[in-house]
Amino acid sequence: MLRWISQTRKVKRKADGTLEEKTKDRPISYAAHKDAAIYSYYGHLLSGRYESELAAIGISDSITAFRPDTGRCNIDFAHEALEWIRNQGECVAIAFDIKSFFDKKAQWRRLLKVERLPDDHFAVFSSLTRFAFADRTAVFKEFGISPHNPRATGRSRICSPNDFRERVRAKGLIQKNGNRYGIPQGSPMSAILSNIYMLDFDAAVSERVQAADGLYRRYCDDMLIVLSLEHAQDIEDLVMAQIKTVKLEIQPEKTKRQHFRSNGDRLTVDEPLQYLGFLFDGARILVRNGSVSRYYRKMRAAVSLVVQTKRKHDRIRAHQGKPLQQLKRRKLNIRYSYVGRHNFLSYAQRAAKKMSAPAIRKQVKRHWKKLNAEVDKVATKLLL
Repeated sequence: MLRWISQTRKVKRKADGTLEEKTKDRPISYAAHKDAAIYSYYGHLLSGRYESELAAIGISDSITAFRPDTGRCNIDFAHEALEWIRNQGECVAIAFDIKSFFDKKAQWRRLLKVERLPDDHFAVFSSLTRFAFADRTAVFKEFGISPHNPRATGRSRICSPNDFRERVRAKGLIQKNGNRYGIPQGSPMSAILSNIYMLDFDAAVSERVQAADGLYRRYCDDMLIVLSLEHAQDIEDLVMAQIKTVKLEIQPEKTKRQHFRSNGDRLTVDEPLQYLGFLFDGARILVRNGSVSRYYRKMRAAVSLVVQTKRKHDRIRAHQGKPLQQLKRRKLNIRYSYVGRHNFLSYAQRAAKKMSAPAIRKQVKRHWKKLNAEVDKVATKLLL
């Protein structure tokens, strides 16, 4: 597998009003084409069995991540949970964050209803838990590949099998997973295996929450439980006990408890609930501020790149005696304005419509003016 580190920049305002910036590193691995095809096939086999198991134990609605057959997305899941809170009135919402996932062969056998994994399934299981990987930065450096534009000069693959043996393996660029557990994040089977691992946990917690007339939802490593105040502590204790049975950890600093109170015909809360990228304060639903900031940050970087590319092409055309061209904005408009169908703006507009949340529209209302202002600012700085 080829591994690279995905970095997510997070900015948080502290109690004293100052901003705190953190960078979260997430190792992402992706398999060779042939291996990825094998993983995808076995992931498909397990997904069908997993869906049957969820239906059998009655928790199909509780697990929301990595189940494309539901035809729903984060907007739908968040809308459902926030509407449940609105209708419930006074309640407590507890959000948990799981630290990591491992493998669990027993759950794999459970889905197949066998005592011992068939040879082909065991081979796939072993390859995922005893995986080896090469750091993408080191491999790209070895072959002189730009990390910013790997397909430059028409390159369609990193290297040939012979080059891999002689220049990657022979030079010691291959690293092995030193533990006998853990699955690489980013493989075609990572999603379904993380869900399978949590089967017993989901069943136990969901049963108790339903008995308390509450709501339990888990999206990968993010859990949300909403229920009445009288049951909150018991359920929280249950979660902490059950998480130990599957040998995982809850990140205490990320556990949030929001007490929603009925104030006449209004619902209030001390601190807005953050769930699946949305904020809910009892009255308004907003897109998380960090998501909006990240959108504008990417927009500014894209504008700068487009203008610098134009400056480079202008030099070439001037040298060739050709007239200069206008700034090409088609891709910018598609990615960072209402023109595009599959970008952050379209996602926000869909969420605003689904959730009847005019506040979301206000968050991105000025995006067109900001895009034009950024283009003018960068063009003035770099082209004049």
